[in-house]
Amino acid sequence: EAQPLAAAWDAAATAAEAAAKAPAELLPRLGRARPHAEKSMGTPDAGAVSLALIARAVHGVLAAKND
Repeated sequence: EAQPLAAAWDAAATAAEAAAKAPAELLPRLGRARPHAEKSMGTPDAGAVSLALIARAVHGVLAAKND
């Protein structure tokens, strides 16, 4: 179903924010966080958080234009 652009970005931002929190409880097995596995528990993925912030900012701009 089609929805207004601002509403679509709001839904995308909400989904991205929820998805960014999920990996925080995973134990890193590869990459730069692996040597600090225990210390990095609870830390969200920086890229996922950045994408969520961008989506929320786009929604804010579109919502402001619609007001």
